[in-house]
Amino acid sequence: MALIVTACEEDVILDLGKIQKRLVVEASVSNNIPLAIVSLSYSQGFYDTLVFSRVTDAMVEVISETGEREQLSCTSNGFYYSQLLQPEFGEKYTLKVIADNQTVEVTAALPVPVKIKQVLQVPNPFYQTKDSINLFVTVDDPKGVNNFFRLKVNNIGWETPGDYYLMDDSYGKDGVISMPVYYKNFAFGDTAVVELMHINRETYDYYTGLSENVRGSFNSIAPGNPVSNMPDDVYGFFAAYAIDRDTVIVGAKPF
Repeated sequence: MALIVTACEEDVILDLGKIQKRLVVEASVSNNIPLAIVSLSYSQGFYDTLVFSRVTDAMVEVISETGEREQLSCTSNGFYYSQLLQPEFGEKYTLKVIADNQTVEVTAALPVPVKIKQVLQVPNPFYQTKDSINLFVTVDDPKGVNNFFRLKVNNIGWETPGDYYLMDDSYGKDGVISMPVYYKNFAFGDTAVVELMHINRETYDYYTGLSENVRGSFNSIAPGNPVSNMPDDVYGFFAAYAIDRDTVIVGAKPF
C-alpha cells in the first residue's frame, strides 16, 4: 500500500496595520572634520516600495554649550555638514532640527579623547599562517568614571567594512584595557589603521542595541529601532565621540 501526502501552499499577507511615518535623524559630533554630520530621512512601512531619499530642505542647527551656533547647509549628497564649529572636549552640543513642521532638539556631550597606548601584534591562537597576525589594542582607562569605546581596525588596502568592536571598561576599570581583534587577520607588510572612539553612554547603548538587532538574537529590538537619545516619536541617534588614530606596519618594530 502506498501513502501519498500532498500539501498546498498559499501566500499569506500579514495585516501589520498602517505604519506611521517617522523622521529618522542620523547625526554625530566628533573631533573629525567637520565636527557635525547630519542625515535626515523618513521611515517606511513593511510593504512600502523601498525608495530611500534624504530630507534636504530642513533647518538644521548645532549649538555649543557656550552659545556658539551654526546653521548647517545641505550639500549635494544630501548630508548636512558644519563648517565653522570646532570641537571642545567635555562640552555639550545641542542638535536642533525643524522638518515638515516638526521640531527636534537633542543634546550630547563630546567625550575627551582616550589615547591608544600600544598596538601589539600577536599570532592567531587558533591557527598560524603567514596572514594570521591579530592586533591587540591597549588603552589606559580614564580613572573615576565609566568609559565606553568603539574600535575600528582595517587594512589600508581593503575596502572599508562596517564592522566595529564595542567595549566598556568593566574588565579593566581605572587600569589598562586590552582589546583583542580576533575577527581580522593581517599578514606581514600590511598597513593597519586603528581608530579608537571614546563614546558616551547613550552612543554605546544605541550601537549595542543595533548590533543585537542585526544578529537577530532573542533580545533583538523590534521593530528595529534601538534605544537612543532621540525623542520617542523620532528614530535614529545623535552620537558623540572623540577619535584617536594609529597606523601600524605589521611585522615592523614599533617606534
